[in-house]
Amino acid sequence: MNPTTETRLEIAGAVLECSLVPWDSEIFGFPVAQISRVDLGEGARPAEVLDVFDAWCTSHDVRLVSCRLDHLQLRESMALENAGFRFVEMVYVPRLASFEGIAAPRHVLQVAEAESGDLDLIEEIAYSAFSTGRFLLDWRLAPELSKRRYSTWVRNSFDAPRQTVLKAEADGQLIGFFIVEHRRDQSVYWHLTAIAPQWQGKGMGMSLWQTMLIRHRTEGVSFVETTISGHNLPIINLYARLGFSFGSAQMTFHWLVVPEDRP
Repeated sequence: MNPTTETRLEIAGAVLECSLVPWDSEIFGFPVAQISRVDLGEGARPAEVLDVFDAWCTSHDVRLVSCRLDHLQLRESMALENAGFRFVEMVYVPRLASFEGIAAPRHVLQVAEAESGDLDLIEEIAYSAFSTGRFLLDWRLAPELSKRRYSTWVRNSFDAPRQTVLKAEADGQLIGFFIVEHRRDQSVYWHLTAIAPQWQGKGMGMSLWQTMLIRHRTEGVSFVETTISGHNLPIINLYARLGFSFGSAQMTFHWLVVPEDRP
């Protein structure tokens, strides 16, 4: 799931760091890259570094690039748009630093580490539960690719040394999952969270998120963070009701080569 070694371009006061993303490349069937950093200093000439980046993309046959920028990086966002990038979504990073106000869940749920026998069902939930991911929002990409990406994400996380896949059950039925990472500062990051479509809209989401937060409180976790799409209004409302604070937003951009643009 991790990108390959980053390439750093530093030209005329501009810095750009990029890398290939192997697992996305495998799913999409062509090389996919990401820009992890763009900084345009005073007097920088964005066109020069972006021309070199374009040459890097051509040399690797890259056909899709994703980039996230802080919402205040307007200079950088305009430079990307001039180079053919398109805005896709805004994302937020909710954070909960106090677990004192977490109410008892209305529904009794059991959360435990998922086992290999749960993988197929959890992949099925991941495939069907999401509707606001950045690859789904980009109408130029086939929805099937994004759905497959989420199910592959689950499978890869089973083997990731720093991530744990937790399953949630109600009366023996698997209703959702969380992919979590316990970090060195005693915090937890939620990489991916979902409830099966047939259980959505029944109040199970609030109960599951409360159950998870109570679990983390018992573990002595310092705070919880995650990333959510600005298009997912129900989940934004859920996090607000749970007491999460919302820090700086990030803008997501895609650069895509359609088949006729490159041989």
